[in-house]
Amino acid sequence: MNHMKGLRCTQCDFLHPVSIRYKCNRCCGSLNIEYEDSVFKKFGLLKEENKQGIWKYKNLLPVKYDVEPVTLGEGNTPILYSSAISKRIENGNIYLKLESSNPTLSFKDRPNSVAFTVAKQFNVEKVVTASTGNTGVSVAAYAARAGIPCEVYVPEHTPIEKVKMIEFYGATIKLTKGTFSDAYNLASQVALENNWFNLTSTFLNPFAIEGDKTLAYEIYEQFDGKVPEWILIPVGAGPLLVACYKGFEELKFAGLIKELPKMVAIQAENCSPIVQAFNNGFNNVVPWKGSDKTIASGIADPLTSYAEDGTRTLDTIRKSDGYAVAVSEECIRESQIFLAKEEGVFAEPSSVTAVGALDVLKDVIKENDNVVCVITGHGVKDLDVIN
Repeated sequence: MNHMKGLRCTQCDFLHPVSIRYKCNRCCGSLNIEYEDSVFKKFGLLKEENKQGIWKYKNLLPVKYDVEPVTLGEGNTPILYSSAISKRIENGNIYLKLESSNPTLSFKDRPNSVAFTVAKQFNVEKVVTASTGNTGVSVAAYAARAGIPCEVYVPEHTPIEKVKMIEFYGATIKLTKGTFSDAYNLASQVALENNWFNLTSTFLNPFAIEGDKTLAYEIYEQFDGKVPEWILIPVGAGPLLVACYKGFEELKFAGLIKELPKMVAIQAENCSPIVQAFNNGFNNVVPWKGSDKTIASGIADPLTSYAEDGTRTLDTIRKSDGYAVAVSEECIRESQIFLAKEEGVFAEPSSVTAVGALDVLKDVIKENDNVVCVITGHGVKDLDVIN
């Protein structure tokens, strides 16, 4: 890992040495992997064209040069122009980035492939994660691939399709009462008590998040070296959005692009702490109060005990001159049906919030703007919501 400087705290800027670490020792802030500048100055030369998916960018990830990746063929997902949505919105050229075509049918395979490769390097005994479903499915699959035992903590209302997939991969599943935040707390406690590798998909694991930034690299290449004006991403805590923007920042630092995209975070109206903070002009996200019931269960995160994760996402949104948008339950249902019947794309409710948000943004999207809606998960993983 001699291409890494260390783990930089996003709050106090303290640089920690490379090790398994989840929070800053000084202020408990979340951590960000920092690389030697020379890595990005050689961006084009460092790509391994003989490799597929995210591992084409192996030298830009927090793994040793000589380690064999734990992979199921993740990444290299399609990007489709949507004539139906473009016509409906009237402004902009709308594209769909189908992360639902990853091996376990969600974007979570990117961070978990990287995380399990790192776990091998550190000789991790066992992994643990909290999940609303997609992370648990992905962690269970990659744990099986890596030969590392894992436990998955999920809220008891998690879609049965996702629960069954987790069990089928051989993981130990723990159904918990309450919200995702409750599952998060339990998983964190168990990980610390047993010294297990925590792969909860928030900003907790700085190594895993690095897999998410490969989304930006792929979009850049699929747009022939150009940058779309808008990237729309459904979020709970928001690591995919933050890491995607980091990927574009790295491309700019390497001198390959001049402009950066506007990042848009989308949440369900019934659980939208980041949108609430954005609309109210808050500097910090506060936990969501009251009911958080929504058919978009994959992003239903009230951020009860780690609202600072939402703040990190909020900061990225504002840094990019972007937006945070909430969509209604009715809009989510309509968007899921529209996407399936008009474009042949079956996506889970959480994913289609990116499409629903376009109705809110159509007045700020310019005629020739390129807009990428990230479809984060497949519809077969949440069938109960279909009437």
